[in-house]
Amino acid sequence: METPDRWDLVALGLVAVDVLIRLPEQVRHDDKQFVDDLTIQGGAPVGSASCGVARLGFRAAVAARLGHNTLSAIARQQFADSHVALDLVVEDQDSRPAIALVEIDPVTAARTVFIQMDHYGYLQPADIPAEAIARARLLLVDSYDLDATERSLRAARAGTCQAMLDFESGDADRLRDLLSLGDHVILPLASAERLAEQSGPEPALHGLRKLTRGQLVVTDGVRGSWALHLDNQVHHQPAFRVRAIDTTGCGDAYHAGYAAGVLMNLPLHLRMELGALLASIVATQVGGRTALPWRNTLIQHLRDDVSPALRRAIEELAS
Repeated sequence: METPDRWDLVALGLVAVDVLIRLPEQVRHDDKQFVDDLTIQGGAPVGSASCGVARLGFRAAVAARLGHNTLSAIARQQFADSHVALDLVVEDQDSRPAIALVEIDPVTAARTVFIQMDHYGYLQPADIPAEAIARARLLLVDSYDLDATERSLRAARAGTCQAMLDFESGDADRLRDLLSLGDHVILPLASAERLAEQSGPEPALHGLRKLTRGQLVVTDGVRGSWALHLDNQVHHQPAFRVRAIDTTGCGDAYHAGYAAGVLMNLPLHLRMELGALLASIVATQVGGRTALPWRNTLIQHLRDDVSPALRRAIEELAS
C-alpha cells in the first residue's frame, strides 16, 4: 500500500488478538467437547473500528508497538487483510498485543471477555506520529493508554485533524479532562453515566455537555444510540433488529460507521444510522471483524428500514 500524504484515519489505541468461542448449549465440565464456532482474529475497539473504516475504502493507518511473536504476527496480518496500513507501527521485539478470551452465550449472544496484557507494547512519547495525526482527516483513540491518547489528541488539535473518542474505562477525572479535546465523543452508556454522574442517556448527555463542546453520542446496544445536538435537542437512533449470533465488536462497528460518515461528510443522523447498520451486520456472525462489510458489499446489506438518504449515500459510496 502506497503511503499517502494525508491519512483519512489514524487509529491509536489497544491492539488485541481475540480467541472467540460460541459455547455449546450444554457445557460438560472437566471433559472435551467439539464446537462449531471457534475463531482467532484481531480485536479491540480502535483496532476493529479502523478495519471497518478501511474496508469501506478509506485510507486508514494504525499506530502501535508490535514485536516478533505469534500474537504480533496475527495482529499485523489481520490489519493487512482489512487494508489498514502498518506504516505507523513501531517495531519492538519485546512487545506483543493483548490477548482476549471471548465466551459467547449461545442463547443471548452476549459475550464475556477475559483480557491478559503481559508484555503489552505501550506506545512511548517518541512513537506518537504527531505530524501524521496533525495532517490526517480523523483521529480515533480509546482510553487504554491515556498518556498516548492525550499526546495524540494534542497533536490533532495542533493541526486540522478532527478527533473521535471511544472511552470505555480509565481514571474518571483524567477522562473528563480529555473530553474537551474531542470533536466527536461516542461513549457506551455505562461510561457516559460514570463520567457525567447522571443516570440515563439524556441526563448523561446533558451532564457531559458541561465537559466538552464536541458532538456527544451515547450508545446502549439493542436500545440504540442518542446524540445531543448543539441546540440541546436529543436525537435517538434505534438499533436495527437482527438475529444476533455474537455481540462482540458491535460498538466498534458503530464507531466505524460513524467515522465513515464523518469522512463522507454525512449529517449527524446519518452518521448514527450508518453506525447502527454496521453494528447490526457484525452481530450476525462470530467475531468483531468477521462480518465487517467492504465498500462493494455494503450495498448488499441495505434493508427496507434503512432511510432513503442513507441508501443514496451508500449507493454513491459503492459507485
